[in-house]
Amino acid sequence: MYKVLFYTCRLWSESPGYDFKRFLKGGTLGIDATPILLGVGYIIGPKIAALMLSGAVLGYLGIGPLLSFIGDQIPGIIIAPGEIPLNECDPAQLRNFYIKYLGVGAVAVGGFVLLKVNTTVTISQAATLMLVSSLFFAVGEILVKQFVNRSKITMRYAFLNADRTRGIPAWLLEIDEFQDILADNLPVIEQTLSHAPERWKRYIYSGTPKSLDNSIEYYRARLSTQGEWVVPCEHHSPRHWNILSERNIGKKGLVCEKCHKLIDPAHPDAQWANMVDEAPFESYRIPQLMVPWKSWEEILLDYERYPRDKFYNEVLGISYDSGLRPLTLQQVKDCCNPDIYLIDYEAYRSLSFSQPIYAGIDWGTGEHSYTVLTLATYINMKFRIFYIHRFTGQEVDPPVQLEMIDELLTYFNVRLIGTDYGGGFDRNDHLVRKFGPSRVWKYQYMARSKKKLEWDTKLGRFKVHRTEVMSDIFNAIKRGNQVEFPRWEDFSDPYATDMINIFSEYNEALHMLQYKHGVDKPDDAFHSVLYAWVVSMIQHPRPDIIIPRKEEEGQQLPIYTGPTYQG
Repeated sequence: MYKVLFYTCRLWSESPGYDFKRFLKGGTLGIDATPILLGVGYIIGPKIAALMLSGAVLGYLGIGPLLSFIGDQIPGIIIAPGEIPLNECDPAQLRNFYIKYLGVGAVAVGGFVLLKVNTTVTISQAATLMLVSSLFFAVGEILVKQFVNRSKITMRYAFLNADRTRGIPAWLLEIDEFQDILADNLPVIEQTLSHAPERWKRYIYSGTPKSLDNSIEYYRARLSTQGEWVVPCEHHSPRHWNILSERNIGKKGLVCEKCHKLIDPAHPDAQWANMVDEAPFESYRIPQLMVPWKSWEEILLDYERYPRDKFYNEVLGISYDSGLRPLTLQQVKDCCNPDIYLIDYEAYRSLSFSQPIYAGIDWGTGEHSYTVLTLATYINMKFRIFYIHRFTGQEVDPPVQLEMIDELLTYFNVRLIGTDYGGGFDRNDHLVRKFGPSRVWKYQYMARSKKKLEWDTKLGRFKVHRTEVMSDIFNAIKRGNQVEFPRWEDFSDPYATDMINIFSEYNEALHMLQYKHGVDKPDDAFHSVLYAWVVSMIQHPRPDIIIPRKEEEGQQLPIYTGPTYQG
């Protein structure tokens, strides 16, 4: 009856709600009044439903208004993973960027334990008898299962932070969906086995490779034996061994990649073969082409209806770069000049007395993001990056970092300095006081803006349309004749890697493509280069790159009035 009244008569809205405007700004009240969710609420009962409701109250009437309040106090601040300043976010955007991620780990672990572990324990008489039934280790306990032989199963979630795994002694570490684990969290998680006897110490990781830059792909490509299931073809002499891939897909079954005749994945001589002889980890790729429970008709159906990247991931078990990256490693490498050495300081210091040097600074925290300083100038009509440095280790400390930056900017007689507005209020203030407002220019990324690059006289900073300006810099790099990077040996890691960590994703809230990067995949080097390049355009305009001619009319850019010699 409810479903008929809801879907047919449309007597009420599917998601009625109210967004607070003044009091509790950023908060919202609402309900998803669908029959499915109401039915789930009836199934789980009032106790669990009340717990879930309390989480919603905390999120939408507590955390949402708190984030909005922070945004009002610090206009323009952007907190990852959001791409919009907090003071511009409505309740729906606060939910999508922040609130929905809270508690997901706990829910996931609770669901896994209740549906998987508890089911196994309760249906097995032996396991039930061995389970310690006490106040602290009952069958319903979620995070710990202890048995009478003193063995223990411990469950933890460690998505954005691995601190919950600290202090757990273990002999066996199992991680599923390994591709989603942040690389920076792995050392903390793996320390749970630090006291395990070597003969019993085991690491078991599993998952789907997805893209080319996640944890499982890194471990398999660089730290493992890269095991493959090889199938012989008897139609060749000597036999040809097939490593199963897309080339082995035939209309009637698995075929040889050379002669295209049928082969048997269960051939008596089919076996695992390591592509790498010695490595810390053993790894095995298990494509669905070799498993007995998947019919060939299903394989062909998946081949026709799955997107190419999903077919590679889910059926072949192969990483696939979906093409959503604006830059490739080769495009960056093509811009590297083998004659530019990062240690060639004196040549460029001497050059700074006769022509301007520009600096770009992207501020970071040292955890998943880093401060990067770029120095550049024009040589033979190309924007040349001759120095770039990521601040790590002790250099992350702000006083140490600023002292080094001051020395470098002074040593190279830097003419103009472009800085990241959103990441370094105190550090930007230090630079302005040290070098003066005519040399230090701040740039604030905006999710939406009427113009690509606009000077705000009242705020004293540039507003930058993030997607548009990043796209222009990507295109300039891809043209191959606009910019020069240092030699590949010096630039590849981490700076080129930072650039290819960026990918594009469609933002449903803004109805536009945006550039993003993984939480543990920094992109700071790219933004440092961008700031250096755009600040140079105050003195050396580049309408062919950033500001099309049609946008120049009516746009008042600040005119550089500083000295022509900084020595």
